[in-house]
Amino acid sequence: MGYANLKRVMRVLHLTTDFPWPATSGGSVRTVSQLRILASLPEVQTITMLSVAENPVDASACRALANAIPKLSVVPPVFHPVHLFDFARYVPRVVALRALRGVPYLAGKWDSRVLRQTLRRELHAAPIDVVYIDHLGMARYLPEIKAARPNAHLVLDQHNVESDFFKQFAERQTGPKKLIAWAEHRASVRFEKRALRGVNAVVAISKEDASHFTSLAHVHAEVVPMVLPFERRTRPDPGKPNLCYVGNLRWRPNVEGLDWFCKEVWPLVRARTGATLQIAGIGLKPDASGTLPVPDAWRTDGVEVLGFVEDLEPLYARSIAMIAPVIGGSGVRVKLLEGFRAGMPIITTPDGAFGLTLTDGREALIAKEPHAFADRIERIVTDCALRDQIRNGAYSYLDEHHSLAVAQKIMRRVLGLLSI
Repeated sequence: MGYANLKRVMRVLHLTTDFPWPATSGGSVRTVSQLRILASLPEVQTITMLSVAENPVDASACRALANAIPKLSVVPPVFHPVHLFDFARYVPRVVALRALRGVPYLAGKWDSRVLRQTLRRELHAAPIDVVYIDHLGMARYLPEIKAARPNAHLVLDQHNVESDFFKQFAERQTGPKKLIAWAEHRASVRFEKRALRGVNAVVAISKEDASHFTSLAHVHAEVVPMVLPFERRTRPDPGKPNLCYVGNLRWRPNVEGLDWFCKEVWPLVRARTGATLQIAGIGLKPDASGTLPVPDAWRTDGVEVLGFVEDLEPLYARSIAMIAPVIGGSGVRVKLLEGFRAGMPIITTPDGAFGLTLTDGREALIAKEPHAFADRIERIVTDCALRDQIRNGAYSYLDEHHSLAVAQKIMRRVLGLLSI
């Protein structure tokens, strides 16, 4: 495989939907991983990152991110809602874009005059060879990018099949809501198709997503794996059958998975093992009294909702295993890979294992039905040898599929430095 269009110097402008530091969610972990892969390439000279944030970002956080990744310069994030409906005054603009211009929600929610002005400034401030668009929503700005840098190499990195979320949502609706949801799905498909065809290279998070993009828009997508450095470790038995859950507590596939688990699986687990469960993750905002808005299904005996936990290691240390019940969604569950890296045996659903070539009993335990899921938890709680087996299988999986050398080679193809 020879070099094609080789440039010794590449200057990258990276555009993403949410300031990714500290990396506390699956999306931000992946964004930081991709930035590190780009920075590791000798052909890449500089990376300038432009993002938005709905909460104030201190200058020290920008410096910390820049210090963590060589070659990276961080533009102070532009204020813009990440969770749109927490900022009601922005909703009418998105509705107007949809009604008057046909802009689907997944693109309209990221439309920002201030971000557009900042992007134009950065596009003209210095030479740019590559514009790396992280998340489909930022493809809203493709016209501005092409107008300012017609010769730049454009990359679209899709963390999920975004239009598929609207299909899943529409299938759950009834009456007029169903009609509106299907219309939104069709608009999302049109936008996604145009974006995929409007760039030079597409990055997917899994082979399944890459195949979907090929079917949808007849484009080739490269699967650039996340790079997760790790050290193999053993974990002592915490002495109690405590389980943990880590994930975005607002993302619907996670919420539905936890609802299902707490209603259908947890009573079986409690009766058999007397286990406890601690749920951690971003997304639940405490009220004025500091109380978390915990869904009713999770308010059950033996379950404690912690909310956001800055340091997960103490949680892992007091847990015998990690559960990851996911229902629906696409992409790759980054929390599984993070759990692998931490040396946590994991029990998940087939949807949780989606996008990863995992085998039940080798890298993780995988089950779909409540009794089968409970069976696997009981086995992991009572069998120390099985925990070691699953832990070692997960480490081997990271070694084989998520090394820097593998990711660098694929990223070079994405950037046009290697022929396909």
